[in-house]
Amino acid sequence: EEVFRTWTERGDGRRCLVIRPTVTFGVRNFANMYSLIRQVASGRYLEFGPGENIKSLSYVENIVDATLFLLAKPEGQLRPFEVFNYIDKPDLTSRQITHAVYLSLGKPLPRFTLPMWVGLLLALPFDIAIALTGRNLPISSARLKKLYQVQTKFEADKLAEAGYTPKIPLTEGIDRMVKWYLREGRSQTAEWHQPPKDVVIVAEA
Repeated sequence: EEVFRTWTERGDGRRCLVIRPTVTFGVRNFANMYSLIRQVASGRYLEFGPGENIKSLSYVENIVDATLFLLAKPEGQLRPFEVFNYIDKPDLTSRQITHAVYLSLGKPLPRFTLPMWVGLLLALPFDIAIALTGRNLPISSARLKKLYQVQTKFEADKLAEAGYTPKIPLTEGIDRMVKWYLREGRSQTAEWHQPPKDVVIVAEA
């Protein structure tokens, strides 16, 4: 951001819009939400603890829509260099997110929840395997804590004050991703796109 800020401050009508999204999900995204959907769909998903921790999310179609909304604003309404957080509101708890996945999959909601200490105990063998092999396994105490205990709540008041309202509620975004997963996503393989190691700087004329 500082590189772009410095570039913008050089004037000549330069403008830069920075969007900072929180954890993002959507169709053809194979990250955290995809893993959750896959686990719930498999029938091997267990819930631990109260699940009352808030997990701020961003649905990808809303991010695109918000970006276009800001870019369409008259020049005088935004400073040359502007930064906006993007978070879909209202936030959902980890339990609400998981249950939204269950409902979209057409599965009955879990009938019981295990205490968190049970989950951490079950994760111990995986923690040992990770420590010995260095492999990134799907189950670990760190992952359980991140999902069921750690709260990641952020705000996007500046974007709301600019007049933007998300068009797609989080639960609908989750439903769209689940429908894609059932239709084709579960048989697809993630493609990872890494930025080049060497940054090429093009000199200005």
